[in-house]
Amino acid sequence: MNERNDDGKILILGGFGRVGQEAARYLLAATGARIVLASRSPRTLPAWVTPAWAQRVTLQTLDSAQPEALQAACAQARLVVSCIGPSGVVGDRVARACKRARRPLIDAGGYDPLLHALEAAEREAPSEVPLVINVGLLPGLSGLFPHWLIETRAAGRAVAQLDLHYVGRDAWTYNSAWDIVNSLGGFGEDRGFCYLQGQRVVSVPMRRAASKVAFPEPIGQVTTMLIYAEEIVRLALRHDIDTARVYGANIGPRAALVCLLAKLLRLYRSPGDVDRGARWLAAASARDLRKQAPAYGIRAALRYRDDDGGGSDSAVLVLSDTYRATGTVAGIAAQCLLDGEGPAAGVFMLHEAVPPERFMQRLQAQGLVRIAHEDRGAAVAAAQVSA
Repeated sequence: MNERNDDGKILILGGFGRVGQEAARYLLAATGARIVLASRSPRTLPAWVTPAWAQRVTLQTLDSAQPEALQAACAQARLVVSCIGPSGVVGDRVARACKRARRPLIDAGGYDPLLHALEAAEREAPSEVPLVINVGLLPGLSGLFPHWLIETRAAGRAVAQLDLHYVGRDAWTYNSAWDIVNSLGGFGEDRGFCYLQGQRVVSVPMRRAASKVAFPEPIGQVTTMLIYAEEIVRLALRHDIDTARVYGANIGPRAALVCLLAKLLRLYRSPGDVDRGARWLAAASARDLRKQAPAYGIRAALRYRDDDGGGSDSAVLVLSDTYRATGTVAGIAAQCLLDGEGPAAGVFMLHEAVPPERFMQRLQAQGLVRIAHEDRGAAVAAAQVSA
C-alpha cells in the first residue's frame, strides 16, 4: 500500500447511495484513506462497515445545493468523489466547489454538458487540480476499455477502424433513469444516427444504423443502433483512428420501449418531461428485472491499417452488478489519483486520466468483470453493419 494513502480524507458525496457505498467499500479495502460519507439527511453507520473500518469512517450531513457548505466540506478533504445525481440536475456545482477549494474530483456522472462547461471555464481560469468526470460505466469504462485494448494489443500499429457495442439492463434508479432520458436528445444537439469518419460526424439513415452483435450469456445476441459518443470521438482523435462507430442498446424489453417512446415524444426537452420519462423508465426497468438478471457488456473491435500490417483484434467485457461496478470504477479512479498515477491538473474524462493497463488490472482483481479476447474472424464479422 502506498503510504500517501494513509493521511487525508476522501469525501464521498452521495455516500449512502448504491454507487457511493461501493466506492467507499473499495477504498476502505484497497487503501488506508479515511472516508467521509456525506448525505443530505442524518444517517447511521452502514452495517457492512467492519469494526476495523469503522475507525476510518465518519459521517457528515451535507446538502450539495448549498455552495458555501459544499466548498467548505471539499476544502477539508484530500479528494472528493461525487456520486450524486441526476447529473443533469447537479450540473457543475460540485466541480466548481472542488476547483475553488483546489481539491481533486472524481465524478461518477458528468456527461457532455458538464465536460463542455468545465472546458470553457478552463480557458478563463485553469484548474490547479485534476477534475475527472464521466467515471462510471457509460461513459467511463466504455471509453477506457477500448483504450486499454489499443494500448495492450496494437503494439504500435495504426488503427484504421474502431467498432464498439454497448448494451445494458438493470432496475435503474430514478437518478440513473433521469440521466438516460435526458441524454436521448443529444443534450440539445441531436445528431441522430451517426459515426466518426476522418474527424467528421457522418449521419446515417435509420435503415443502415443497426448492427447485430453476440455477447456471452446472459446477454446473447442483440440488435444495437448507432449513437454519438463524445468520449469515443476524443479517443479516436487521440489515437488518430480513421473510422469510429459506436452502437448502443438498452436490452431490457420494457425499458427499451420506454426509451423509444421518450425519444419519439421528445421527453428530453424540459425538466418536467424528463421527470415523466424517468419515472416511466425506472418502473419499466424494474419490471424487466423480475424475469431477467442485470447485465452490462462492451464489445470493442479494432482493425489495423493495411499499410501497417493489417489484421484485427477484438475483446468483450461483461459484468452483472452494474451499480457495484460503477462504484468500484470510481474507487479505482480515486486510488489512481491518490497514488500519483493521474494527471496534474485540468478537466479529463476517465480514459484520459488513468493508466489503462493498471486500472484494468485492479478492476479484474475485484472479480466483477469477465473479459475475453476473440479471434480475428469474429472481430471482422461483428464489426459489419446490418442493412
